[in-house]
Amino acid sequence: MEWPNQEEIPKSYSTGNVSIGVDFGSLKDKGKILFVNPECSVIGVEDTPYMLFTTPKFDEIDLPPTVKDKIHEGKSLVFQPSFISKVLKNSEHSLIPEWIADFTKVEFLRFQRVNVGDLSILKDLPVQHLMLEDIKLSDSDNLIIAISQFKHLKKVSYDESLPLEVKEAIEKLNLKLTLVTAGVKG
Repeated sequence: MEWPNQEEIPKSYSTGNVSIGVDFGSLKDKGKILFVNPECSVIGVEDTPYMLFTTPKFDEIDLPPTVKDKIHEGKSLVFQPSFISKVLKNSEHSLIPEWIADFTKVEFLRFQRVNVGDLSILKDLPVQHLMLEDIKLSDSDNLIIAISQFKHLKKVSYDESLPLEVKEAIEKLNLKLTLVTAGVKG
């Protein structure tokens, strides 16, 4: 088990209704904001979406046509109930929406405050790094089976919400495990 590299973890946060701060991570000077609203932020490389920060209220219809046409080309997707810290801490765990399976090029997938009960709907995505934070699950066996079905998965990052038996089962799958702590989260 090792600590994740800070540059590998895309983050966003809202400082209220006034502004949004984005850490471009490994994109550094190449990234630019293509779209922002309270439910979705899209960071791109040139004019192609690369990172999508979204909530359950996200609807593709809200995207401008130039972003909407290429949105499923994103390589990184962060899904959480809200981007406002105090709302996030008090929100219920969201379900994984089926539309995430449309992101056929996503390599990094981060779920925060999500019920990961049906992760198997995403098994065909080329996800290489799965991050699970403040998750809720009703069946550990189903989660382990779903994680084992990801064909390209190399790394799983997690926090204290992941049960010990799931961590042990993931280790048996020969996946790289990293613990995310409060100081590393965005």
